Amino acid sequence: MSFDLRYLLLLIVVAIVGLAVAGIRWRYVSAVVYFVDVFALMNVVLIYVFAPQYGVRLFHHKTALLGSGPYALTLEQLVYESIVLMKYVFSLPLALIFLLTTNPSEFAAGLNKIGMSYRIAYTVALTFRYIPDVQQEFVTISHAQQARGYDMSKKAPLVQRVRGAAGSLMPLLFSSLARIDDIS
Repeated sequence: MSFDLRYLLLLIVVAIVGLAVAGIRWRYVSAVVYFVDVFALMNVVLIYVFAPQYGVRLFHHKTALLGSGPYALTLEQLVYESIVLMKYVFSLPLALIFLLTTNPSEFAAGLNKIGMSYRIAYTVALTFRYIPDVQQEFVTISHAQQARGYDMSKKAPLVQRVRGAAGSLMPLLFSSLARIDDIS
């Protein structure tokens, strides 16, 4: 069923409607959506680079559209990579709904109630509580980086924004480790 395009389209509609019903604002999730979009596109490109004929093996048929040889673009490969992208499109809204509408304590209690050990359930709850803190810390660090002259606004070139974001990752990592140590 996960390779049936009609089923995936139905799941995408359900996920987007669920996201709208949940009332989650775009500004809360836009950074995550952009990050996942970049990751998904990179994933599709790498699938083609490392397994350009996987769609042909999967569907047992070959309809060449462009070129020849091992990197010939086939209809089956395009369908397979479209399916991979559609899986991202339907799973991301569902993951966002879950993360942004679930109370970590209630989720941990539910996990414990179905038989998961208390330590694991508590660890999951701490992880969920920690995600918004990391996002806020990233915003704070990026503002500090911008005050130091790293322009990460949309006006800056992409390479400069990536460098600025990369410069924010090391302080974010250290502050996260310090916070984890405090919580532990």
